[in-house]
Amino acid sequence: MSTGAAAPRRDADHSARLPSGRTPWPSHLQLVVKVSKFCNLRCRYCYEFPSLGDRTAMSVPQVRTLIRHVGEWLADQPGREADFVWHGGEPLLMPGSFYHEVKQAQQEFLEPAGVPYANSVQTNLYRLTDDDITLMRDVFDEVGVSVDLVGGQRVNIAGRSAQPRILTHMQQLRDAGVPFGCITVLSRATAPHVAAIHRFFEDTDLGFRLLPIYRTGYAGQQAAHELEAAEIVEALKTVTDRWLSSDSFIRVEPIHGYAAHVLHALSGEQRSYYDKEHGETIFIVDTDGSVYSNGDAYDPALRHGNIFTETVPRMRRSPGFAEALRQSRRRVLDTCTGCRFHGSCTGFFSAESTPEQRWRDPLTGRLLCGVALPVQRYIEERLTALGLVDTVSRRLDRTLLQQRAVG
Repeated sequence: MSTGAAAPRRDADHSARLPSGRTPWPSHLQLVVKVSKFCNLRCRYCYEFPSLGDRTAMSVPQVRTLIRHVGEWLADQPGREADFVWHGGEPLLMPGSFYHEVKQAQQEFLEPAGVPYANSVQTNLYRLTDDDITLMRDVFDEVGVSVDLVGGQRVNIAGRSAQPRILTHMQQLRDAGVPFGCITVLSRATAPHVAAIHRFFEDTDLGFRLLPIYRTGYAGQQAAHELEAAEIVEALKTVTDRWLSSDSFIRVEPIHGYAAHVLHALSGEQRSYYDKEHGETIFIVDTDGSVYSNGDAYDPALRHGNIFTETVPRMRRSPGFAEALRQSRRRVLDTCTGCRFHGSCTGFFSAESTPEQRWRDPLTGRLLCGVALPVQRYIEERLTALGLVDTVSRRLDRTLLQQRAVG
């Protein structure tokens, strides 16, 4: 089980503001669907740890209703895609027939409404059968594999390391021609080894995301695992340096996303801003159908409603959504005001930060953008040191960029 959504093919941090001030919906809505919390591993930092033995799972009728409600809502937003991330627990412990029913429901409710959709799965890959491989080919457009490589925190129920089996199964996927990306949790155990982790993925030509621990399953769980903001920044700086000097074309997140924001700012392009009311990009759907924004799971006071029994427009009129919206806007106002990257970086990181990501100045108590801002500043510094930024205009030197591209 990963601490986040599947390794995506796009950044969820994207919404555009028109000159009139009206904010259209972004093109993609990602639904992280917790089909079951049941899992065959016991990763020590997993925020679902208290529920990993719970076999409660979504039923086919419930998922059909979920898909129907999503389709009805998106039908009025032409061109908007629903990206379903099937998550857990370990989602591949669900019967394969369940996902074929999912696909059938999508064909029944989304296609006639003209709603594009995609399916991805985030798996620990501890189990891999021929049926799983077939399922990945027939149903899932993308596969994300959770693998840490070092640290010894990903263990099975008996407490033994899961890594050897996962690496074997990763090779089997490659042999079967199934493309996949990876997520590695950035923790106190993995941070000292980020250079080696990057080298592994570079050598194996696999894209990956470094995902800092950002949720907690019970009080004190992450005391031995989570990093301070400054420690996360240092680890990401190391990866940034390797990424800038690498001849590899693998996608490395969150560095790619941060670099895109910096390049956007240095290009002086149209600015865009995230707002939950007009541009929500991620829903977390719990096993019981409860819906939350990315930063608020599983706070009952910020619950939007239940997608098994309520339409999306009704949920978005609920007191829980109103309070989640108020708090989200307040965080952006407190954290992003005056930031030179705001509008290139849309403010998503503050708007949808979890409680664990809401860092504060120890002296003033003011909310800080503890990771995105310092890493983006560092990327700008590195691009400037490479001579790619005009130091007077603070814009990309496009002539030099073209010369380097030709060279």
